[in-house]
Amino acid sequence: MGIENREYLRDEYDGPGPMRFSASSVQVKLIIVTVAVFILQLLTTRNGDSVVTRWLDLSGPDLYQRGQVWRLLTYAFCHSVNDPFHLIFNMMTLYFAAETLQRLLGQKELLWFYCCSAMFAGMSAVVVYTVMDRNAAVIGASGAVCAMFGVVTMHYPRQRVMLMGLFQMEMRWVLAVFMLLPVLMELLSGTRVSHAAHFGGLLFGYLYFKSHMQLSRWWDNFAGRIAMKRRNKGKLKIFAPPAATDSNLNAQMDAILDKINREGEASLTQRERNVLIQAGNKLRKERG
Repeated sequence: MGIENREYLRDEYDGPGPMRFSASSVQVKLIIVTVAVFILQLLTTRNGDSVVTRWLDLSGPDLYQRGQVWRLLTYAFCHSVNDPFHLIFNMMTLYFAAETLQRLLGQKELLWFYCCSAMFAGMSAVVVYTVMDRNAAVIGASGAVCAMFGVVTMHYPRQRVMLMGLFQMEMRWVLAVFMLLPVLMELLSGTRVSHAAHFGGLLFGYLYFKSHMQLSRWWDNFAGRIAMKRRNKGKLKIFAPPAATDSNLNAQMDAILDKINREGEASLTQRERNVLIQAGNKLRKERG
């Protein structure tokens, strides 16, 4: 698949389409886990204080002083038990943004993107609060959701969508409303909002889009190098497998192309990429 054929480089956008509920999709699994954590928060709340929230939320002291680094991710699965709309709004936005991103990135890359954007947004909030000398805890998927919404918008900035089913608006202006609405809500209601996490997530989405990151591929390469070092330590003999026959190579190519169509190019393993290279070299020799 040439770079010019990748879906994320095309100008066309067919919209989110009809809602397709699949229990195996990444966004549905993320929503299920988040809702399950929210139920546990409710069940463990006494006098406005939740044990689960205290275990999973993110703050500077927990991160810097106690070294509880898991909170950089777990905070994104917690939401305010006093405001169910916090959870509902985030999960709705997550689902519809992920519908498009899954087609662009594939399920594996989408999961990596969600987790990394949540951690980046959480770290952004902690740094800002530390500089401001505020001891505040952060919860919510808003940072990761802002990153997802931002990447979709950067792919299709002028695509017109229906806003609240009332009128059409270009995606870039929908994103502006999405980012400014929490500011307005905080001014009107006094509800505390972590704007640093929101804009940190948006920044991560921008960096991801501009630098063409491939998070899952980076991890596969890193894990492959670690595995290779372990094999070398064990003094295992490394040998090159025999070249695949034409029929075997064609069968492997069909399976790999199906995987790219289903999960995105970022989901390929290093072995599958080697098969693509081998097939390309064979095709060039035949043409030459």
